[in-house]
Amino acid sequence: MTNQTSILIVDDNASLRQTLSLILEHKGYAVATAQDGLQAVERVKEKPFGLTLLDIKMTPIHGVETYRRIKKIRPEAVVIMMTAYTVEDLVQEALQAGAHGVVYKPLDIKKVIELIEKMVREDREKR
Repeated sequence: MTNQTSILIVDDNASLRQTLSLILEHKGYAVATAQDGLQAVERVKEKPFGLTLLDIKMTPIHGVETYRRIKKIRPEAVVIMMTAYTVEDLVQEALQAGAHGVVYKPLDIKKVIELIEKMVREDREKR
């Protein structure tokens, strides 16, 4: 798409972060990564991201708490939650807090890219 859109990938799985990062960079996005919620919050303090892909099940703070902290720093943040676990209570909590969607692992890369492109289009239309 465009290298104007920056994406933050937050996941404690290094392999997933690297693979998803390479795919999205190939699609023309500027990508940054964080290995946990605390690192993600620091990245968001440094700069805004057009979209954040955020794992729900992480330590020391889970993805919903990370999402809340990100929204305090950047209320305009667009976040899509990711999970490999049956954590419906956390999924519902994230959606009620304003997350833009949830994708389940193993990720269907084609669907993830379609969702990202949809979010980017909607963001451009708002401007």
